Amino acid sequence: MLEVLERLGLQLKNEKKELATGGNLQGLTFLFTGTLPALKRSEAEAMVEANGGKIVSGVSAKLNYLVTGEEAGSKLEKAKKINTVRIISEAEFLQMIADKN
Repeated sequence: MLEVLERLGLQLKNEKKELATGGNLQGLTFLFTGTLPALKRSEAEAMVEANGGKIVSGVSAKLNYLVTGEEAGSKLEKAKKINTVRIISEAEFLQMIADKN
């Protein structure tokens, strides 16, 4: 069964992602919440990683930027309580990427 799945295109080997080093978002952490108007979440996350940033899975003091879309819920509320988290829109995120390139 595994051979059949592999022939159909399923990747069975776990390959480590190459992380960008020295990018313009180096050392910054991001989290996306809500529905983004222009980008798919996977595209936005790939942009962060391509520019040296890191995606985190939850809101904490280690988070630098929470990028919010429509219907942002509990993550936004939690981030508002942590004064070190900068809450930005997708447009501000895209501008940040453009300014740094």
